[in-house]
Amino acid sequence: MKRAIVIGVAGVAMVAASCTGCSTNKSNTGASSTAAAPAGPQVIVDGQKQNVTGPVTCTPAGDNINIGIGDASAGVGAVVSNANPPIVHAVGLGNVNGIALGYSDAAPNQASNAGAAVDGKTYAIKGTATGTDMTNPEQPQTVTKPFEMDLTCP
Repeated sequence: MKRAIVIGVAGVAMVAASCTGCSTNKSNTGASSTAAAPAGPQVIVDGQKQNVTGPVTCTPAGDNINIGIGDASAGVGAVVSNANPPIVHAVGLGNVNGIALGYSDAAPNQASNAGAAVDGKTYAIKGTATGTDMTNPEQPQTVTKPFEMDLTCP
């Protein structure tokens, strides 16, 4: 099970890395919005706001949207379906207090541990992320933390 979670987290990190900058080449075929843009993406893990900076990228990929936040090396992003409400397939939260946290609906017993809502281009993704605390490599501990991601696609 731990291997499946690590594979899921690694997959999200690769998705986040691959979508950095992807959406900047897309043309905007819709009308310009006069509403003020939000202050930026917000990521909360275990009740603590995480320091995420940089642009949000949202790249269509088949029936999904690949979302990246900031520098791809941080591994913060998500893969959600185009459905309404979206199905959350994967979330990467990067390194939180020394533990790489993520969610994958492909990991055993994880499919119902995350959900999302979309309003136009604004996404709210919430769930429970899992990681492995390797402080003591002889006895690694599974860690679970609630998370929230709020962002607006460009």
